[in-house]
This record gives sequence, structure tokens and C-alpha cells, in this order.
Amino acid sequence: MASGTNKSAAQLMADANKKAKSANGFFQRIIGTGSGTTDDARELYIQAGNAAKAEGDYPMSVEAYKRALDLSTEDYEKAQMYESISSSYKMFDLPQAVSPLTRAAELHMSQGKWTMASQVLEKVAELYEQMNDHENMIKCFREAYRFLKQEGQKAAANRTQKKIAETLVLQHQFIDAQQEYEEMADKTKDDAMLKFTSKDYWLRAAMCALCIDIENANTALSRYLNDNPLFEERSLEVKLVRQLMVDIEEQNKEAFLKHFDDTPLTTLRADRIFRSMIDDIGKKINGDVDLK
Repeated sequence: MASGTNKSAAQLMADANKKAKSANGFFQRIIGTGSGTTDDARELYIQAGNAAKAEGDYPMSVEAYKRALDLSTEDYEKAQMYESISSSYKMFDLPQAVSPLTRAAELHMSQGKWTMASQVLEKVAELYEQMNDHENMIKCFREAYRFLKQEGQKAAANRTQKKIAETLVLQHQFIDAQQEYEEMADKTKDDAMLKFTSKDYWLRAAMCALCIDIENANTALSRYLNDNPLFEERSLEVKLVRQLMVDIEEQNKEAFLKHFDDTPLTTLRADRIFRSMIDDIGKKINGDVDLK
């Protein structure tokens, strides 16, 4: 079939409509050629959707993809169309983008394509993030994490769980965030390839505990020191937590911020999530806000 790349979206839509009408004609049904004509019409609708997207006419692209969806017979084709519809909605009506993308994930699940389903669910979570709907965002990430975990996708599962923990931190749900970081640390501490990342997870878990209060931080830190040989008193991570705890007990916000800014763990200074916890604790030192 000839490509329609030189035609406008409107021209391609018109061609697709003619082809679709022809596929449903009485003569085509009698001689059994309707199926091929329907496939041609579907391809034209997809081309029209792509052209409309290239032209910036996102409502037209949605309409074209929806018509292609109506002519799709296989679940994988339908999933592709739902994702395309969502992608176009995302450009002009963000809430409308959620439903088709969710439907695409459901179709992948119905076929047992759990990794693909998890990837789509992560995209749904990102839509919720843009709408500041963190509750549904976390639900989607948790479902994606469950599928990745059952499929043995360790790296992707850890990435997703980290996103859950980070979102919980930003929502000041420090107890839940601490639990997520602890679980990540427990999973990686005995893994030859990942064990060195466990120190960072213990550190973040300890900081979550510190966001609650000193007593929680002391209890958590003692437990982490017992659980992980790499996370010990001489490590930079433990030294930082110990110093920050002293600053908090002395109600010395200036020293607290300085010790963080001067830490040899330079990557932390540019870390948005870690900086958020530091800022929250700093406010608590001044009595500006109750973080519990």
C-alpha cells in the first residue's frame, strides 16, 4: 500500500473514511474482500493520526486513532492504539489521557505480558504525577513493581520501588518511605552486584526516621548497623547521620545545614529527595512545622 506521508492529516482522514465505508459495502461482504479493505482503512487512520500529531492537531489525531482502534481485531493492536490515543490526549487534555493508557495496561495483563503492562503502568503513574494525584500515582507504581518483581526484573523493580519511596518522602509519609528504603536495603545487602547500594538505602531510611524524631533515628540507626557490615560507624553515611543528629539535639540549624553542605558525599547535595528531607528537618529545628 502506498505511503500517505505527503498528504495532510485531513486528506488521509478522508481517504480512510472512504476506505472504511467501502469495506462495509454490500459487494465487498459478498465477495469476501472486506477484511483486506478494513486493514487498509485502519492503516490510513493510523497515518492520519500520525500526520495530525505532526501538524499539532491533537484532537484530530485522537479521532483518527480511535477510528483505527474500532477497526483493530487483535489485542496487541488495540493496546497500541490506546497508547497512541493517550499520547495525543496528553498534549491537550491530560486527565483524558489516563483512561486509554490504563486500558492498554489491562490488555497487556490479559495476555500475560507483565513487563509490558508494568511499563505502561509507570506511564500512567507519571500522568498522575503531573496532575499531583500522588495517591493514584503510588498505586500504579506499586502494581508495576509487583509485576516487575514477579518477572525477576530486579533493576526495573528497584527503580520503581525507589520512585515509590521518593514520592512518599515528598508527601511527608516518612514512616512508609522508611519501610520502602529498608526493604530495598535488605534486598541488596547480600547481592554481589548491588550490595554497595545498600548503604545509600540505609542512609535514606535513617533520614526518614530522623524526619520523625531523634528517638526513631537512634533506634533505626542501631538496627541498620547490626544488619549491614558495610554500614558501620566509620562510613561517611553513618558519620553524616550522627553529626546531623547532634545538630538537631542542639537545635543548631546553621550547623545542621553546614554539615550537610560540607559532606564528602557530594552527590547528596544535588539530590532533590535528600534535599527535601534536609529542608523539612531544618524547618522542624526552628519549630516552623510539625513533620509528624
